[in-house]
Amino acid sequence: MLSLTRALGKGPRAPKCAFGSLAPTQTRRRREVYEEDLKRYYFGGYHPVHIGDEFDDGRYKVVTKLGYGAYSTVWLAQNLQTGRHVALKILTVDSYGGKKDTFELDILRHMALKKSQASNTKSGFDRILGLLDEFQHSGPNGKHVCLVFKPMGPDLAIYRTLFPNLRIPVPVVKNIARQLLQALVFLHDTCNIIHTDIKPQNILVETPEINEMFECAPTEVFLQESPPVNPPDNFYMESEPVTSGGEDLSEVMDISIRLADFGVASWFDRHLTEWIQPQMLRAPEVILGAEWDHKVDIWNLGLVIWELVQGQLCFDGQATAIAPYSPEAHLAQMIAILGSFPNSLLERSQLRSRFFGSQGRLLGDIHFPPISLESLNARIGVLKDEEAGDFVEFIQSTLNLEPKQRPDARELLQAGWLRDI
Repeated sequence: MLSLTRALGKGPRAPKCAFGSLAPTQTRRRREVYEEDLKRYYFGGYHPVHIGDEFDDGRYKVVTKLGYGAYSTVWLAQNLQTGRHVALKILTVDSYGGKKDTFELDILRHMALKKSQASNTKSGFDRILGLLDEFQHSGPNGKHVCLVFKPMGPDLAIYRTLFPNLRIPVPVVKNIARQLLQALVFLHDTCNIIHTDIKPQNILVETPEINEMFECAPTEVFLQESPPVNPPDNFYMESEPVTSGGEDLSEVMDISIRLADFGVASWFDRHLTEWIQPQMLRAPEVILGAEWDHKVDIWNLGLVIWELVQGQLCFDGQATAIAPYSPEAHLAQMIAILGSFPNSLLERSQLRSRFFGSQGRLLGDIHFPPISLESLNARIGVLKDEEAGDFVEFIQSTLNLEPKQRPDARELLQAGWLRDI
């Protein structure tokens, strides 16, 4: 799961300005770096990368670190043959050759094949961050699969910090919602793929100026600013997200987005794992151990759109403001906002007896007073009148507790809330 922010949550860093002045190199005091697990730099784990390293027989040269995930690090690199910049994702050795190989490469290849076969030029593939190139690299920790992508602007977790109260303007969110749905129509209807990890960090922004920057700006403006830690771990450094230098993204209403990171994606008929999704965005059928399908992506989409509009999560899974997350509190919040769980779902749930009694009532002492999604929206006060009704109807449909009753992405494209986009 790609992250472009600091690992221990001091908030997103200010995105780097590509055309800003280049500060002279300075000697810096040693400081703590919290990124990927340093202990996983062993045989079978991460590949140690240094700025300036070259890959694929000298084709790609590393410029700066963009991010990391549980099974990869991601770097901005220059294609020395074309001069253009790319995002280079280097997977851990154990991503392949173990008991649970990721489907990522096969899924990326399959999407590219489906794109080439599509008669409709607007198939939704353009809303996906697709594969440009692939190769293998042998290093001290083993053989790594390396994936090459188009470089992008900030993810939505960073982009939303440009706006008061983390609330992206509603017209922009509508545009984002439509593009995400187009991506899901392609994934679900054409490719039979379930993303399983839709969250703001995996939705990346692009504009014409961002694209021009990565194509035309000299490599020097992207060079890593923060130094690595001291030897022998001088491959370990902070991620430095890059965004457009001269463009105020908060003023750009017509942004484009792409859905990225298929590292934990699954096929309709073959799942990588049954325990999926970001914790606070997890669908009820996953928490309850019921079978799940592509409708988990619809649940995620609804919660992400709610968060982008309202500036806050719909469910946080906390019994109190200072309590840790618990599935019991998460289910209790769902009941408070969405109503009782349908028997049709409980009957298919392997973990029913852990959370619910024989009459379908939630066990334990965690309960919340009922509040409808409509009332919750009114309390926050971002949307009013007819648009509020259309918005709530849109979100409510994506959060149906019975996944079989959630609409498909293609149906949601016709929703009233999106009719003026």
